[in-house]
Amino acid sequence: MEIFPTPQAIHRQPVTGWFGWLSRLTVADGLLGLVLLAAALLRLANLGHLPLSDAEATQALAVWQFWQPGTAVLPPGSPAYFSLTAWPTQLFGFGDNIMRVVPALFGVGLVYLPWLLRHRLGTQGALVTAVLLAISPLNSTVARTAGGDSLALFALLLLLVAFIRYQETAAPRWLTTLLAALALGLTSSALFYSGLVTLLLAWLVHSRLGLSLFVAGWHVKPTHTNWRQGTAVGGLIFLLLSTFFLLNLAGLGAAARLVGEWFQQFGGAATLDPLLAFVRYEPVLVILVVIGLLWAILRGEPLALFTVYWFSGGLILLLLQRSFMSNALLLTLPTALLGGLVANAAWRRRWDWYSGLTALAGLATALILLVNSTRLGRTVQQNPQEGSTYLLVILLTLLAVGVVLYFVATEDSTAVAQGLLLSVLGFFVLYQWGTGWWLAQHAANDPRERWVSSGTDLTMRELDELVRTVSRQVANSATQLQVATTLEMPALTWYLRDYKQLETLNALPLVPTQQVIITGDNAESPLAAGYTGTDFVVRRSEPVTPTERSATAVYDTFRWWFFHDGVPAAPAERAIVWVRADVLSGQP
Repeated sequence: MEIFPTPQAIHRQPVTGWFGWLSRLTVADGLLGLVLLAAALLRLANLGHLPLSDAEATQALAVWQFWQPGTAVLPPGSPAYFSLTAWPTQLFGFGDNIMRVVPALFGVGLVYLPWLLRHRLGTQGALVTAVLLAISPLNSTVARTAGGDSLALFALLLLLVAFIRYQETAAPRWLTTLLAALALGLTSSALFYSGLVTLLLAWLVHSRLGLSLFVAGWHVKPTHTNWRQGTAVGGLIFLLLSTFFLLNLAGLGAAARLVGEWFQQFGGAATLDPLLAFVRYEPVLVILVVIGLLWAILRGEPLALFTVYWFSGGLILLLLQRSFMSNALLLTLPTALLGGLVANAAWRRRWDWYSGLTALAGLATALILLVNSTRLGRTVQQNPQEGSTYLLVILLTLLAVGVVLYFVATEDSTAVAQGLLLSVLGFFVLYQWGTGWWLAQHAANDPRERWVSSGTDLTMRELDELVRTVSRQVANSATQLQVATTLEMPALTWYLRDYKQLETLNALPLVPTQQVIITGDNAESPLAAGYTGTDFVVRRSEPVTPTERSATAVYDTFRWWFFHDGVPAAPAERAIVWVRADVLSGQP
């Protein structure tokens, strides 16, 4: 059984039969399966735990409204998301998890795509790239978000994979795959246009410098037959995804509108939030892009240089579209590929016990340093005089490991380099996993996080349950209550969608008659006399930046990044659920 097969072994002739398929499996295939399992866990676990945000609810409501009798719907965001999500709702209902399952599945698929380039990345490199994408906090969070960005990332990387494979093999199936990926991307979200522009820019720079990813050059000309077949498949996919399989022709307009949405992202407020979000949540990729940049320049490897140009194009676009947070996601793809190439180059030599010993020692050291550095930070925060013990442990650990590595390096310096690289990668995998789990599972609705601008509070579920309880008591049904609201909040509308007598009021009537009225927290009269109110936090917004710069800004940032402490609470927007007095008393 091969652990890391050679490129020639990847293309060996297949063995027929079920057992023949099993015989071709390698340890690397098993490792890939574990990576995909970890990616699925990070993206699918507790998928409906957090309530839908306003942006998510807007797209989810469009799916729900489509199935209501006599309703014509223009998808407000991603036509592809609309089309692929609408069908599962008829089998599994309209739960929050169902509204997010399609992006989550495409997020898992994204992790698999580097495996299709293992002949270029190397088996080790393809695995490392898959790991980096699997544990990426930004990628895992967007995969748990209702919308088309996760689909756009998948389409973009599949487009690149199909282009490379077609140029190498001239196989018609890869041309068809390329055009299918293009069709998916054009119906996914405005983010795809950002990715497409950066890819074209990288290709242009690469070509102008006289470089090529392929021995025979860039251009493999498809035959007219292959081109017609590929175009027909791509066009059909575009049509079906845009129009919900021809059931909603208005989706063609929604697909065209994505171009306008992309152009609208230029200019805007002068902010570096997308770049800062990338640095905040992807420190592993930040380190790798620095190392990879130096390595790519020294080695001159075509694919590595292409990823550098791709990253540079994404960085330029990120600075031009300064308020388009999703562009931060673009930087994760080339850096993950570049990280895979660097890892493959470092691990070309067969492993021995020196490499394994160094890896274990390095990982243990990193964990010891992390624990004691955290304790040091916590202790100094409370009492600066008591941090000397943890500081001493850190220094002694560094000294001991340095001495050991020196003596090991005198025997086999390459093994030490391999082991240290693996230990660093292992440490960052643990760190990224923790960050990704925290952001995706707990903080995706917390505006104190740089990735989040506003979020629906968990108490929205309590509001929904209160109204349903009243409805069951009064009407013997969970959805037959007379409900009105003065709040224009898509998330609130989403959770009240099943109430047949739901009204949206521009203003409170002088003599209200509805059994339940939901208002903002400043609307007591004329409801106070005849209604009983219960308030809930329904939404939180980004904390206001202080007018005066803090003298401990760096320290405050450190506390937040490592302890999630010290940042002002996110301002809360409240809603009051007013229940008519006779309803509470049980009178008709």
